[in-house]
Amino acid sequence: MNSTFKIYNATEVWQIETSLPSIPSFSQSLDKVLGNDGVQLGSIVELLGLPGTGKTQLCLQLCTSIQIPKVLGGLYSEALYVDTNTNFTISRFKEILFSSLSKCQQLMEASILINEEDALRKLHYVNAIGLEKFCAFMHQLPNLINTRPNIKLIVIDSIAFPFKDGITLKQRTGLLYRLMADLNKLAVEKQIAIVITNEMTTRIGLSSGAIVGALGDAWSHRCNKRLLLSAPDPLANVRLAVLLKSNNSPETVGKFQITQEGIRDID
Repeated sequence: MNSTFKIYNATEVWQIETSLPSIPSFSQSLDKVLGNDGVQLGSIVELLGLPGTGKTQLCLQLCTSIQIPKVLGGLYSEALYVDTNTNFTISRFKEILFSSLSKCQQLMEASILINEEDALRKLHYVNAIGLEKFCAFMHQLPNLINTRPNIKLIVIDSIAFPFKDGITLKQRTGLLYRLMADLNKLAVEKQIAIVITNEMTTRIGLSSGAIVGALGDAWSHRCNKRLLLSAPDPLANVRLAVLLKSNNSPETVGKFQITQEGIRDID
């Protein structure tokens, strides 16, 4: 037998899976929907939804949550934000970051000073607008992670935008499958959580159209979990999170809200 392959028994697989920590969303309801108390390291989670449903807001919250001190059970790690559509705003990130860190300081028994400038340095941002620039960066991503081993969260916001123009369906499918294979390997080997946002599109049927996730049915099977966000009552600031697909959690629905401080439970 080839010595490069290691055979695990079921107990060992269970121990590995349950030992991986998760990144909380600051909403217990949303964490229950995600399973594993949030976004687990070593997994790829896709966030689906129309504009205004909270995809980018949730990504910013996770980039903050990754910095929770270890004394509170957090990872005290760093995040990488790959922006393909200028969704990221530093002012909003700072607002969520400082509010979340302030909450952490209140919870800590000992007074531990959290330096805001150091906290900002724990987020790495890349502007990857355009297919060529995006693919070039993704090719360099494994080397970047090797030089920054404390990065435990990668956000790609959004995956569909670079593939909108100037590419055939066959080329898009090939690039996406290669990209996902590389991301899956990176997530598992480096124990990194990868969160990808995706857009909604209209699929024309025989009698009517349906709103579905972009990039087709084959793409929908590439992530470990698929979370659909919606805003049934935007004026009441209520968001719904529906778990459409998961490799270790049942399909379920939860509610949360987007506040000035970030993602929170509904009071």
